Amino acid sequence: MNDYINYIDFNTIKLADLANEIGDYKCAIENYNRALNRLRNYQGDRMHPIMMASEFVQKINELNNKLSIGKDILKFDTWKLTKSSFVKGNQCLKYLYLDKYKKQEKTPISKAKQELFNQGHTFEELIREKEFPGGINVKEKVGYFAYFNSYTKHLLCSPIKQTIYEATIIEEEVLVMNDILVKDENGNIHIYEVKLNTEINDAIISDLAVQYTICKKRFNSNLKSFNLVLRTNDKVKNWKIVNLTDDLEKQVDNVIDKINTYKMILQKDEPIMAMGEQCNKPYECEFIEYCKNKC
Repeated sequence: MNDYINYIDFNTIKLADLANEIGDYKCAIENYNRALNRLRNYQGDRMHPIMMASEFVQKINELNNKLSIGKDILKFDTWKLTKSSFVKGNQCLKYLYLDKYKKQEKTPISKAKQELFNQGHTFEELIREKEFPGGINVKEKVGYFAYFNSYTKHLLCSPIKQTIYEATIIEEEVLVMNDILVKDENGNIHIYEVKLNTEINDAIISDLAVQYTICKKRFNSNLKSFNLVLRTNDKVKNWKIVNLTDDLEKQVDNVIDKINTYKMILQKDEPIMAMGEQCNKPYECEFIEYCKNKC
């Protein structure tokens, strides 16, 4: 039995390895040390953790000699809102608040809904493979959410064309993650969001509007298009790409106003709101049982 497995901090090691790879030796040392300290809590006699600890010590010593030529790249970022919380705020201010402060009150996701999510992920992977292959997946490379934004910045500094999956942008204290971001050789940005839907609806526009607004804040005139990938029933190529840039540009002022409102809501006490149509529209709220019990 691998009794040492809980002492291996895989995400910290992944972050340290990435930092080492891109030349952020300070970040690499900090995270190798963090992983080493956790590993040293292991009191067993298995050789694997002992060898790992020895490897970390060697890496830390080597990196200490390279600190002077290192670069500050990976930063620990914070945020107040996400795309998901913004969409929930559009549906119900209480939903926004509960999702931030009372996640433990959520009703567990149903098997049917989880299956739908799985289908969505499968469709997204298909689009990446067929339409935008060879991209770098920020989520898989970094491990820790708080470093996604700075790693995305690092990738976008490259003068070559980049295709990035889960490109993460933080502006106005709002975090959004793009399914697919393409930067061409001229620095122009094209973003593609993938939905399992076959038609555009108001909920999708709301979802994309906050992403567009935050990305426009970051990239300004370099953001050339913001596109939606929808499913079709075509047996040869079962997707289509719709450019929504002009439609989303009209939403920017409204989105900024909502962002400011939602930030203020999160600084106050739990909103008092009666249950109603908003509990199931456009999505079934995860806190319906909580609210029922409060009635």
